[in-house]
Amino acid sequence: MKKLPLLFVFLVLLATQRVEAQQPSARADSLQRLLARSGPDTSRVQLLIQLAWDRTDDNPLAAIEYGQKSLALARRLQFRPGECRALLMLGWAFLRSGNYPTAVQSHLQARKLAETIHYRGGLVHADNGLGYAHLEQGNYVLALRYFFRATNLAQQIPDSVLLAPIPGNIGYAYLQTGQLDSARYYTQWGYELDKRLRDQHSEIGDLSILGDIEARQNPAAAAAYYQQSIARAQGMPVSYALCRSYLGLARLARARGQATDAVRYARQALQASKQGRYTKGVMEASAYLADIYAHQDNTAQAYQFLVAANATRDTLFSQAKLMQVQALNFSEQLRHLELAEQHQRAAVEQRQRLLQAALGGVVLVAGIGYLLIGRRHLRREVEFAQERQRLVRQRAVAVLEGEEKERQRVGAELHDGVGQLLSATRMNLLALEHRLALTNPAHQELLTNALHGLDESVKEVRSISHNLLPANLLKAGLVPAVKNLLVNIARIDSRLQVRMQVFGVEHSRLDVLVEAVLFRAIQEAVQNILKHAQATEIHVQLVQTEQDLTVMIEDNGVGYDTEGRKSAEGLGLHNMQSRLAYLGGQADFDASPNRGTIVTLVVPVPANALAADAAALPGNRPASGVA
Repeated sequence: MKKLPLLFVFLVLLATQRVEAQQPSARADSLQRLLARSGPDTSRVQLLIQLAWDRTDDNPLAAIEYGQKSLALARRLQFRPGECRALLMLGWAFLRSGNYPTAVQSHLQARKLAETIHYRGGLVHADNGLGYAHLEQGNYVLALRYFFRATNLAQQIPDSVLLAPIPGNIGYAYLQTGQLDSARYYTQWGYELDKRLRDQHSEIGDLSILGDIEARQNPAAAAAYYQQSIARAQGMPVSYALCRSYLGLARLARARGQATDAVRYARQALQASKQGRYTKGVMEASAYLADIYAHQDNTAQAYQFLVAANATRDTLFSQAKLMQVQALNFSEQLRHLELAEQHQRAAVEQRQRLLQAALGGVVLVAGIGYLLIGRRHLRREVEFAQERQRLVRQRAVAVLEGEEKERQRVGAELHDGVGQLLSATRMNLLALEHRLALTNPAHQELLTNALHGLDESVKEVRSISHNLLPANLLKAGLVPAVKNLLVNIARIDSRLQVRMQVFGVEHSRLDVLVEAVLFRAIQEAVQNILKHAQATEIHVQLVQTEQDLTVMIEDNGVGYDTEGRKSAEGLGLHNMQSRLAYLGGQADFDASPNRGTIVTLVVPVPANALAADAAALPGNRPASGVA
């Protein structure tokens, strides 16, 4: 058993999560020596967590290994606070390595555990981590919701140490949305907290954000902030802040026409990201170097860094493929849970019948008492089963959100990744054409055909990415996206008459997940009409009330026999029904031979608590203009 002072020291170190000016290697060596002398107790859990924290910025993979060891030991010891802190630590390590899905999962588990053990500091850390994960992925609205919730919790405790790193994150999110005044206010607030609390780690990050803010209006002040951030980072493995500062200096130098300095700073940003194994920084620095060399007509160097940037994107893409596998495994788990619940309900019903039969042969008073006890027990079991069903539905909705985000990510990757590679290839072919000065008509024809094939490939990639990532749905909402879908269909087939009516939805935005699921369902229904119905008319209606949203898709096609096809119902219709059911809605199909088909989609539209929180945030307004 370790002495109490040692345990207390590391509890304080973990609670504050500050990085002192001491060299990371010396600190890590000291912790390693303490770890070698420790036994399998709670003090060892704290040591492993602190080692994980010290390695997060210079070696995230080593931090993940230490975090997993601390998590396993905490669970074996049933040390719930240590388990919560280990999950939080793992979340930040996964963030630095670029594994955003697993980072979100770790922070969500930590937050749930923190609620169970009433650990308010853990709630603040989890919300800050969740906000940062969404910030890194470009979801700034959702990031701000988590950051403000973390800020409110930290101020309620109150705890300035917990609060210190959050305002800078809020400022960076506002910077990305172009709200410079809000960005400067919150980042400056965080910077003043950092200096007062001597939180050097957070101070370095806030200085780089202040540099990014000033770069929009005052380049001289921006350069001073970047240089100050780099100077403060000497001897500290804060790769993400160094990458941001060096890239900021590269952009300033490039704007002044100092191409050599721009390349030098961008290469320093790339080196800092590689040393800290900061995946996103490697991708951004490589892409920026590729852009610099492309504008200098240095196609070889541009292609080299473009390939490096896309290789890093592929690393992040492999994480997303892992999440797809996890989603498939989760579907199988859902099926087993449903079967288990059916057996449980049958067992409950059988026990109730036995209780009722047994009550007939006992004394009246004892029988009444026994019946009351039995009913209470059964009621609790039914409530437990209902709660399990609610959790299953909640997790299913999370899977739907993950699938939709994956579609959006793949669409963006096709547009930004494959599209850029095809453009670079076309640029090289054009350069080859100018240099070779082809005189042979056959050779010229081959080159022309190659360029034409590349152009067609770019169009095809753009079409696929736009289908996976409908711009109208993301920017304007469900109604404009459906209108655009129908306009495109009418443009393809001039013989097809398309009508659309909207009631109560024109000036409002629904929950993002509801809009995405409904749009996919409408898209599936319209595609079925085009493939099978042989219709000349399509009529789409969207009607929203205070309780639900109803979508009707009607055609005058050949229809089908609903009774005859029920047993062989297509996968698309089954998926449509399943997805709407997870949202508490339903899909109905009314058809008869030679009389067309009517598809009716209904989903409830209750008030979203998290959306309400977001509407109340300072500087945040709904995209539709409706409060």
